[in-house]
Amino acid sequence: MLEAVPLPDAPEFQEFGGAFVLCYQMPGLAEDPVRHASEFLRGAGWQVTGVQEDPRRIEREEAPETEHFDQALIDDEAYVFHQWRVEDADDQTRH
Repeated sequence: MLEAVPLPDAPEFQEFGGAFVLCYQMPGLAEDPVRHASEFLRGAGWQVTGVQEDPRRIEREEAPETEHFDQALIDDEAYVFHQWRVEDADDQTRH
C-alpha cells in the first residue's frame, strides 16, 4: 500500500488530492517491488509520497480485494486507487 499524489500535468490533479494505492504484484516480478510500483505510478501521472505497508506475500483469501488479486495473476500486477478529492484533503496531503 502506497500513498501518492497526482502530478501537476495529470488529468486527476484538479480533482484529487491524493490516493492510497493497493499494489498487487506477482512474486519475482521485480527485485524491488516498491520501486517497481513507484515507477508504474509515475508513468500513470502519480508521485509516491509514502509507503503505508511494506510488501509482503499474501494468499488470495487474505487479499482485501480478491478481484484485483486475480487480475494480478493474469497481468503480473494490478493497482487499485482509493482517491480522495482535493477539497477533502487535509493540510498534510493537499498538493
